[in-house]
Amino acid sequence: MVGPIFGNPDMGRSYAVQDCVYAVILNDAGEVAVARTPKGIVLIGGGVERGESERDALHREAYEESGYRIEIRSRLGFASQYVNNFSKGRFRLKRGVFFLCDFGECLGPPLELDHELIWLPYEDAHQKLIRPFHRWALEVGQPFRSQY
Repeated sequence: MVGPIFGNPDMGRSYAVQDCVYAVILNDAGEVAVARTPKGIVLIGGGVERGESERDALHREAYEESGYRIEIRSRLGFASQYVNNFSKGRFRLKRGVFFLCDFGECLGPPLELDHELIWLPYEDAHQKLIRPFHRWALEVGQPFRSQY
């Protein structure tokens, strides 16, 4: 997979690769579904577990973070980001696959209690997302805003 790479590696550090999946979810009002976390605003999604497909991982992550079932409409693209956490000594290269999705039925409350599903106007979401590769995915998904 080839796509843009965001962030800068700290030379001499070893980076663990983490495969991730994320959902770009838009509503009729042009708002974006995001998760408010202790770290900041992020797209719904996360890491792919061993033996899990990208789509299965995204369904699981969406349920855990929002309480909703999602419907995957299309694949938007692939991008990576270096994440340097000097205080914890963790250095990762997050390889993200991004999908355009819709919410389906609510299955119950989210399982991750430190994630709150919120809707933000597109411009606010773009500005507040803490990960540059999430902002990139929002830009890639922007043409689909007119379909809602």
